[in-house]
Amino acid sequence: MKIKIKITGGKVHGVGYRPWLTDVAMNAGLHGFYAGNRIEGKNSVVVVLAEGDEESLSFFEGQVRSSKPQFAEVDRIETEEYTGAVMFLESYAAINTSAQLNKAIPLLLGMNNKMDSMLDKQDQTIGKLDQMLDKQDETTAEIRDLRDDVVHHSNTERLSRMEKDIRVIKSKIGIRPH
Repeated sequence: MKIKIKITGGKVHGVGYRPWLTDVAMNAGLHGFYAGNRIEGKNSVVVVLAEGDEESLSFFEGQVRSSKPQFAEVDRIETEEYTGAVMFLESYAAINTSAQLNKAIPLLLGMNNKMDSMLDKQDQTIGKLDQMLDKQDETTAEIRDLRDDVVHHSNTERLSRMEKDIRVIKSKIGIRPH
């Protein structure tokens, strides 16, 4: 037996529908399978050809009607009998895998380039943070030096006042300075 299924919707292309349908076809035990993206009028359509025994086709159609890829938006699903040729499922799976890899490789390379760019920016940020920490260390050292100067100056001034006070006290009680 053979059937043709047309899946129409606002988002049925570019959402992984064909790889998803291939998995469903394998799980259903189909012998023949094909899925292709089409534009009919202004509508995006996935056209599916499936071949197998009645039970396998029934299971496959039930899965297609009850589930879909995560980001797909489906408006309608139509099924009709089909009499033309359908390629072997294994052949389609190999072709589809190759097509999906050809789509994925440029995306992965683009992601790799963006990651490299992000890492460069991260390195620049780390360099700036290192500079800030160096300046913070310099500032902290200057503050310590100023504190030491203030403490030293304060102690020297205090000591001078104490010596002066001692001289005044000694003179009042009649002790002569040495």
